[in-house]
Amino acid sequence: MGEKNDESLMQRLHAESEIRRRLIDYATIVDTRAWPKLDDVFVPTATAIYGSDPAFQFTCEDLDKIRQMCQSNLDGCGPTQHLITNFQIDVNLQTETASSVCSVQAGHFGRDQYSQSRYEMWGEYRDRWLLTTTGWRIIQRQLHVVHEFGDREHVLGSQ
Repeated sequence: MGEKNDESLMQRLHAESEIRRRLIDYATIVDTRAWPKLDDVFVPTATAIYGSDPAFQFTCEDLDKIRQMCQSNLDGCGPTQHLITNFQIDVNLQTETASSVCSVQAGHFGRDQYSQSRYEMWGEYRDRWLLTTTGWRIIQRQLHVVHEFGDREHVLGSQ
């Protein structure tokens, strides 16, 4: 393999590693409710659609709306655990863009009188990325829900 190919491979592997790290950071941020750190995952103008069912779907036009949506749904929950795995990442070094798909299993418990209530969602985060001066950031997110079960009404946003 030539020197140029080696460098390109190293850049691609570094990009994939950073994107994987940002996805894991997202899970940690939402589980610890460290909302300001979402700046490390999304660009300010990021858009997102959370959910596949139009009856229970959140469309967010920018990072502030993404942050507000996460807070309104999760600040009222008890403990949560977002597990991220099965990373599929495609990096375009020429355009400094990437796309990724990863599986998410998100478990949520209620609070107070609903502390024994549980809601779980299985899905995929389908993201588009841009390399910025501060690293790789999501510019567009789609959460595709594969399956959900439990007491969503009494767990999410039940402050």
